[in-house]
Amino acid sequence: MNRKQEQQIVDYYSTANKYIRSKTHSNAHQTVFTKENDKFQWLVLEQKSQCEVEVRQTDRHGTITARDKYELTRNIPKCVGVERLCEGANFQIPFNVDEINLIYQFGEQSKAETCASLSAILPQVKDSDTKQIVSDTLKKLNALSEESCTEIISTTKRRKLTERDHSIKARLARAKEQQKKPIVTERKQQKRKAGIEL
Repeated sequence: MNRKQEQQIVDYYSTANKYIRSKTHSNAHQTVFTKENDKFQWLVLEQKSQCEVEVRQTDRHGTITARDKYELTRNIPKCVGVERLCEGANFQIPFNVDEINLIYQFGEQSKAETCASLSAILPQVKDSDTKQIVSDTLKKLNALSEESCTEIISTTKRRKLTERDHSIKARLARAKEQQKKPIVTERKQQKRKAGIEL
């Protein structure tokens, strides 16, 4: 994982209090980020393989509240797994891709607003599979603490917006390249014709 990819991941989890790289706690296999004047709120990026990174986030008590997996196969790290700590229990709740997309689309400022937003669309959904996804997402969000729910919403939104912006930039760059190619080809053809006419 290069520094650019590392910083992109850290930015997804940074709020008003930015994470700072900790030279003391980092080593060859993991990079640890802490918050200023806080001994327990850590963000740990652990390299699991050449293309896989696990991100763990802890709360002010040192408990792991988030565990996400990223693939480093493209320019931008791709999130392939999301888990959050169940409130009042000692296990992580996994969120699948469809549930994460719902959180991105209907996530509001708070847990109550997000759950209300999802509850409002539930009666309107006709497809049984989609209805099940919305229902499961609601159950999972309700099982999270207010803080953890707000965190998953904001992290998801930051990550999805970065992916969208990167996708738009990549498409624009490809479009520019495509525009240049016909011009070059046309000029070559014009030169050939000019050479033939001479």
